[in-house]
Amino acid sequence: MLTGGFSRAWLAVGCLLANFVDVSAQIYYAGSLGLPAGQGWTYFATGGIQTTNLTGVQLDTSAANSFQAGYSRTTSQLNRTNGFTLRFTSRLISETHANNNRAGFSVIVLADDKRGLELAFWTNTIFAQADSPLFTHAEETNVSTTASVDYTLTFHPTNYVLSANGTNILTGPVRDYTAFVGFPNPYSNPNFLFIGDDTTSAGGAVVLNQVVLVTASQLVAWPNQLVTWTGVSNQTYTVQSSSNLINWTVASAVTSASASFTFTNTARATPLFFRVVYP
Repeated sequence: MLTGGFSRAWLAVGCLLANFVDVSAQIYYAGSLGLPAGQGWTYFATGGIQTTNLTGVQLDTSAANSFQAGYSRTTSQLNRTNGFTLRFTSRLISETHANNNRAGFSVIVLADDKRGLELAFWTNTIFAQADSPLFTHAEETNVSTTASVDYTLTFHPTNYVLSANGTNILTGPVRDYTAFVGFPNPYSNPNFLFIGDDTTSAGGAVVLNQVVLVTASQLVAWPNQLVTWTGVSNQTYTVQSSSNLINWTVASAVTSASASFTFTNTARATPLFFRVVYP
């Protein structure tokens, strides 16, 4: 009677579970704990420097465009069918590029089927790297990246949504970069994350404060007409209801300052199925 998914999940109200659902948010990097290399990340650099403070790490490759540096890791939990979200907080201090298809700060997320996205950050623009032609400028948004921003990058089966401080700013299809030939080749790795400068055509300085992975969560129905789930704080989820799993109507919009979300079902007369959709 229960099923789960971060981007979409449903249940029939009236089902009682004996235990709570595990929290689905996992801290992959906390700036207060030091360098990413001490928290499960691999550090790669052909130049540049990294320094820490009380809240994060500063990665600086701005001395030369030929410098590259960044952090990578693999995880077994990047399934787009169920949906997942990568949250990260960063501040781009400076960025220069000799090629309009490159950036001094990038984020790569590849799911378990090697499909995913590479986002490129300039001081006033964020854009997606296309897969055809490979690594060319795709969809973009004009936004300042020089202040500390909480980014939320959510993956669905065929598309992604990027938000900044709770506001959706960019969306598009997931990409397939496996046509890339070169060394090193991160695009052949499933369940792969990279944050940093991965090009010899740009450089930059960025402060990274945190990285959190939020995987698929389950909805829980309680006998007091409550529906609860774990999600991404400060995001808005749409609760939909149906009597037949075919026709769906909007029941409510739910937000929360924490990772715990609650919806109260007031339609008690008829058994209903509920699902939660984001965005």
